[in-house]
Amino acid sequence: MKQLFLTAAVATFVVNCSNSDDISSTSQQNNPVTTQYFHPPTWIQGSWKVGNTSYYKFTNDDFIYVMNGTSYKAILTQTASNGQTAKVDETITDTDYNFTITAGASSGTYKFKKISTSQIQWLNGVNNNILDKE
Repeated sequence: MKQLFLTAAVATFVVNCSNSDDISSTSQQNNPVTTQYFHPPTWIQGSWKVGNTSYYKFTNDDFIYVMNGTSYKAILTQTASNGQTAKVDETITDTDYNFTITAGASSGTYKFKKISTSQIQWLNGVNNNILDKE
């Protein structure tokens, strides 16, 4: 009787463990990993222009160069899917949003300073343009 009970218990344990492990492993393998590269502060989120020309758009998780429709989030996602380095190093304060984008072997640095709720300064080392919120 003991032997029958032990055999039934072991069989139940093996069946239960193997089924739950298989389901967990399968569901974990099918869940894609998403990375949020950008964390723009709320004061800079929106579209920004110089004169009548739109330049940049910041969403809660993206930086877009409006002139040609480039989403840097999309570039970084594609770069990462190719197994290359894809990252954004950010410095965020109440008045500054600075970041360096690294996509593969390329990188670029951007610096923005809050002037008011409707103006920011793009510190590009050349013109230091003032951008107005659209």
